Amino acid sequence: MLLPKRAAARLRLSFSRHLRLSFSRHKVIGAIALPAIVTNIATALFGLADIWAIGRLGDPQAQGGVEIGAKLLTTLCVLFNFLRSGTTALTAQAAGRQNTTQASHSAALSEAQWQEAGLRHPANIEASHETEQTLIRAVSLALGLGLLLLLFKTFIIPFGLSLMNASGEIREQAASYVCLRYWIVPLILANMALSAWLIGMRSMRLVLAIEVASNFFHISMDCLFVLLLKQGVNGVAHASIISEIFSTLLLLAAVTRYASPQLLCRLGFHRLTWQKETIYSLFSLNRDLFIRTLLLMTAIIFFTRMSVQQGAILLAANAIINQLFSLATLILDGYESSAQILCGEAAGAKDHTRFSQLMRATLLQAFLVATLLALIYGFSGSLLVKSFTTDSIVAQAAGNLSIWLVVLPLVGVSSYVMDGVFVGAGWSKAMMGSMAIALLLFMISLFFFKSWGNNGLWLSFSLFLFYRSSAQLILLPFMEKRQFYANKDLKH
Repeated sequence: MLLPKRAAARLRLSFSRHLRLSFSRHKVIGAIALPAIVTNIATALFGLADIWAIGRLGDPQAQGGVEIGAKLLTTLCVLFNFLRSGTTALTAQAAGRQNTTQASHSAALSEAQWQEAGLRHPANIEASHETEQTLIRAVSLALGLGLLLLLFKTFIIPFGLSLMNASGEIREQAASYVCLRYWIVPLILANMALSAWLIGMRSMRLVLAIEVASNFFHISMDCLFVLLLKQGVNGVAHASIISEIFSTLLLLAAVTRYASPQLLCRLGFHRLTWQKETIYSLFSLNRDLFIRTLLLMTAIIFFTRMSVQQGAILLAANAIINQLFSLATLILDGYESSAQILCGEAAGAKDHTRFSQLMRATLLQAFLVATLLALIYGFSGSLLVKSFTTDSIVAQAAGNLSIWLVVLPLVGVSSYVMDGVFVGAGWSKAMMGSMAIALLLFMISLFFFKSWGNNGLWLSFSLFLFYRSSAQLILLPFMEKRQFYANKDLKH
């Protein structure tokens, strides 16, 4: 009787320990995802402040100019969003390598459990030179790209405005707005790199605080230059410029918590910072992510063009569905950040067990949130779409499409998390390849479901999200073997 009792006790102890570790994993995933979600939403609200301020003046031409100009700059920055993903991934990997010795004998993830084991949590460990060198390289690349964009300023702005179909007074107002804000493009890209580095160092709450503070400061600058000083479009641009500088100062102050300015300056001139291998890794990762972004934007452009062909009513209805889906995307993208950081750390530490556990836990938690979003949209989708328009015909058309608000989060959630896994592990070529395959299959789907009209368009887009995650999940075992067992196989 004693043996079964001892076995049962050991089983209960093992089960209890498994639950604690599982809870710790989900806790740390949520601790990264939640600030990332709020930061994503706060970033999206940044541009709304400009539209709101200029709208108070009652000048539709000026408001249209600011909207077109803001969209042009946003599109330009989206093209270089690889700076954010790449920097976060490289930083997390460097942090993972730094903590390999301590992490190897501790499966716990919560700060309390690290302390119980007599270890320091990765978020509280002083940045190693490798993470600081990653920061220097990322900011240098951002500033270099920004200066390159400045050289082509006279070509990019007219070309971009033409792509936006801007004409007449709206084009003049947009050009005035963009020409002023364009000068700080290097600063915008540098801020992307700085915030991404802080995220890679698990300082999500600090980045969130900076984002919120910058938004409030931006709104106050809009009120000052637009509403008080009546500077119109130029006032909106001046407010954005000053706010971006304010963000830079806050981000630099945050960075000094991990790396002193003196050390950064010294490392900036150190030959190890500019080793051939690290530079190649930086440019290779960012090149692949840039191509992947172009492929994604190609799919979005095709979707938009075919949406336009549906007519004004369905175009407006699609815009409403897209806005509500974008909100869900901002929320689910928080789990992409979790996967980037946590899987990046595990990949850097060459810890396959931790990598797999974190990936599965992130997928599970993200899917639960996606299910919650699908339920919310399922029960209130029709009411939500009606709040976006006063036109009854558009509202009815959007209501008929509200089923896709249920489908899209459930289908798309795994693609967002797997994007984070692949970026975090540095599998940029595989990620680019999976996006290329998904784009090809998306084009084929558009052709086959063209006769289904607007529902065929949304079905094709849903399948596009499915193709992305499916391709990555198929590639996953091969990438894991190469990442974690290649050297072992060579030794044998």
